[in-house]
Amino acid sequence: MVFDMLPPMQWPSAMRHTIQKELESNTLGAVRKCLALIADLDGAMRGRPFKLGILRTFTVETMLDHLRLALSCIPCQPEMIFGELENIEQELFNQDSMFLASEPDMILILWRMEDLYPLLAWEADTMSVEQRRNAYEIMNSRIENIILSYRGVAPLFLSTFSVPELWKGRLHDFHRPFGVNEIVRRINLDLHEFASSGKISIFDFSHWISLNGSSAVFDLKMDLFARQPIAARSIYSFSAEIARLVTAIIKPQAKVLAIDLDHTLWGGVLGEDGISRLKIGNDYPGNIYRRIQQFVLSLKHRGVLLVLLSKNNLDDVEQAFDTLRDMPLKLEDFSIIKVNWKEKSQNLIEAARELNVGIDSFVFVDDQPFEREQMFFALPEVQVLSVGKDPLSIYTALLKCPSFDTVRISQEDITRAQDYQLQLFRKKLETSCSPDDFLKSLGLEAIIRPVDESSLQRAHQMLAKTNQFNLTTRRHSEAKLRKMIDMPGSILLTLSLSDRFGDQGIVGLCIVLKDQDTDSAELDSFLLSCRAIGRGAEDALWSSLLKKVSLMGFRQLKAAYYASPKNSQVSNLLDRWGMKRVHENSHGVEYTLELPTKIDLPDWININEIS
Repeated sequence: MVFDMLPPMQWPSAMRHTIQKELESNTLGAVRKCLALIADLDGAMRGRPFKLGILRTFTVETMLDHLRLALSCIPCQPEMIFGELENIEQELFNQDSMFLASEPDMILILWRMEDLYPLLAWEADTMSVEQRRNAYEIMNSRIENIILSYRGVAPLFLSTFSVPELWKGRLHDFHRPFGVNEIVRRINLDLHEFASSGKISIFDFSHWISLNGSSAVFDLKMDLFARQPIAARSIYSFSAEIARLVTAIIKPQAKVLAIDLDHTLWGGVLGEDGISRLKIGNDYPGNIYRRIQQFVLSLKHRGVLLVLLSKNNLDDVEQAFDTLRDMPLKLEDFSIIKVNWKEKSQNLIEAARELNVGIDSFVFVDDQPFEREQMFFALPEVQVLSVGKDPLSIYTALLKCPSFDTVRISQEDITRAQDYQLQLFRKKLETSCSPDDFLKSLGLEAIIRPVDESSLQRAHQMLAKTNQFNLTTRRHSEAKLRKMIDMPGSILLTLSLSDRFGDQGIVGLCIVLKDQDTDSAELDSFLLSCRAIGRGAEDALWSSLLKKVSLMGFRQLKAAYYASPKNSQVSNLLDRWGMKRVHENSHGVEYTLELPTKIDLPDWININEIS
């Protein structure tokens, strides 16, 4: 599947139209015209700065403008940093290298067998089995050494290998030990094993080639002339595939899929055709709808919440799901069910309120153009997928949607959907007793521990996606977090929360750094998942933080609330905790707190601090 980057919906519509039209020409002039338009946008619309470090064994500098445009459309403000051609180890392991000194947010290694071991790529027929095996072991040892020796803070992305053109389809190579095709498969398998252990991440160069076709993506003449193998006609596609990786780092995964029923999850209209004539099964076109349901179900198991939005009678829908028992999706797979005759945008607003998530966390899928237009007009923050009447277009749009991309799935992602459903039980209990009795009946336990390698990904994920209960809304990269952990005087804590209904995993994060000018402690970030709001978890985390700050010898804590469109609920949080206001302006409020101090802990939470 080719993932084309499209201009963000928050950009002016005329500008988006111009960029899409210019890109159809696929010329360097058009790309530069688009970049000039983007440069005139204000900083907020252009996104945050992002440094992409690239190490490679072949030339990619000629695609710099295309790559810059693809990254700009995330959106972000990209800066590309190149190491010397083929100097991969020197750039990664020399702490004084200009490459590392530039502090990239992400490092991408692009390489080919043709460059790493030319003899194997072009003259394998002249080599014995032992020589080919030895060549594989040399390449594998080099890759393993790079992975295990890397000590940088920026996440490392390694490209997979493709079979050199000479050996594609060569029957004799398939049927001999340690043929070139086998060696490429072994190396890629080794890379995936390292990725599954969390040591690296993958840029699937081989997959991109297979999707587009070798004859389309490679230019043999330019490869021989300037070691520039990517054909001009495929440069933007290649850039878009790299941008897809960066998107997964910069932008949080969509939290919710809101989806229609008729002609979307099954073929036909329930109210007109009846249950017996609905198309869902193993034969065409019902098998397409089955595939759609299977993909939607897979999203749920990756932590995406499902919301059903359908203009139907609820009794009919319940009967249909009860009758069609072999469908992949069950009614209970949906966290929220809005089956009625109200506008779907209004139903989505209500679903967002019940789930306590932002409107911009939703992806909306509906086969009807009217419903899509109405949703886009009423709620432009919602990502509305462009689909046609053909169910295959719905399936394809879901597969291609980058909003569901994530580099890794955390345990919190997996349990999120279940936890939101448990929230319904919590709400029922909350309405049946007093607030104090409700909180005491939950059996809440908070575990507070320093951020380490096991929680780093979750900490980065929370910084990227938490908007409501977030004092500063700072978006630090994973590389920056790694650096913070090693800073003298820094404190990075996570809070995990559980109750008698289940374990919510890590739902809180705070970061304190040493103020180099005054030797005071400074609160960089304090945030809490919306799933944990209202149970005193923030007080538990705050008290543990104050204790650690005091034990480290700090006598003053600085903090700030910076207003954003979504975090008004924490505008007075620092006041509630007794901090003193020292400066105010339209952007927020700055505070100080003299240490040591004491905070009253909620007596309904059992706090377990792990050092």
